Amino acid sequence: MQPADPFGLIGQVLDGQFRVDRFVGEGGFSTVYRGLHIGLNEPIAVKCLKLPPRLGSALVESFVQRFRDESRIHYRLPQGHLHIARSIASGTMTSPTTSALIPYMVLEWLEGQSLADLFAQRRASGQSGRSLVDVVRLLDSAADALAYAHAQGVVHRDFNPGNLFLASTQAGPKLKVLDFGIAKIMDDSTIAFAPVAKTLGNVRMFTPAYGAPEQFDSRVGTVGPWTDVYSLALVVLEALTDRSVMTGETIADFASAALSTDHRISPTSMGLSLGSRADDAISKALALFPSARPQDAGQFWGLLKNAMRADDGSHVSVETQRLPFSSAPQETTGPVRTLVMSRTSSPPPVANEALRASAPLMVTSRVAASEQPIVSRAPLSEGPAAPRPVRHRGSVVLWAGVGVLVFALLVVTWWLWASGRLR
Repeated sequence: MQPADPFGLIGQVLDGQFRVDRFVGEGGFSTVYRGLHIGLNEPIAVKCLKLPPRLGSALVESFVQRFRDESRIHYRLPQGHLHIARSIASGTMTSPTTSALIPYMVLEWLEGQSLADLFAQRRASGQSGRSLVDVVRLLDSAADALAYAHAQGVVHRDFNPGNLFLASTQAGPKLKVLDFGIAKIMDDSTIAFAPVAKTLGNVRMFTPAYGAPEQFDSRVGTVGPWTDVYSLALVVLEALTDRSVMTGETIADFASAALSTDHRISPTSMGLSLGSRADDAISKALALFPSARPQDAGQFWGLLKNAMRADDGSHVSVETQRLPFSSAPQETTGPVRTLVMSRTSSPPPVANEALRASAPLMVTSRVAASEQPIVSRAPLSEGPAAPRPVRHRGSVVLWAGVGVLVFALLVVTWWLWASGRLR
């Protein structure tokens, strides 16, 4: 049973203007209250950091830093995109019941339901599947928001239906992207962040059922916008079929499925009969190695829309021009361009059995593995370093000098012979 008020905050007024009214719920790392912005007389959400017990000081500091970064992201990104949940304020308070300092952020209050709840309701009622046009229309604003985040140097890293919220507004339902709490900041300057640690130590968190291969094993590649592309493609397949794509009992099961070299998830493997171009676009987004995928959400979404139009042979009922926030073109001719330094060769296939015996992934609460974000102890490096180029400049200069010397000796010898001095 959930506590009625885990931090004893009901009735408290934060920062002199945010009144906490009632407890809403809690997840793996946060607790949410509903409140009121007293000055504006508008409902708000107060999200408090909830740390798992028995964490070391380094991990506590890492979680607090992530929480503060999340607040900054949710403040700055919505200034350029309306489909990202908006943060109003952040701060630290003292719990009346535990006397502990609790970081918190104040967010806009959203009425509606998550996409995860919508998917569950459809499954419970026996509904099975949508058309690709309907799915693109449903996810279009979220994909657009994700493309905008990528263009601003932010990778979500936990993109899943639970973090997509269908908010009820006067203009109709709007799908918003939530929870950038474990986001990776690729470039601090693009959204005017103060310098922050880009990896925040060796802690990784994500939802296993939507995790990309490189999130389970860094030997596959680095985490980047292409990681969110993989997760977005899984959400597309789930919306198309009303079935969970990745299933398993343990985190190792999800890792094995994501890293498998024998059986790759695709629309065809899910029993879908999409057009060949749309099938290919989604299959590429689910490739094992990041370099084989579209490199950001804008590129993938543009490719998928254009593929729909080509397969259908006519204009579809969704917007098909390039998303304005993509850093890559919609269609490519040749190898997909990577946003990081390309490797001279692909990493070797990952042995799934070896992965099962590797360092365990730690689940922090007893809930379904597919829904619970995980905390894994991973190497500090996000992937193998690119090999250094072999430097041949010294050798080239040496042999060039030898060649010039030999040529000069031949010229002098010929001149001496021609002048009769060698006879």
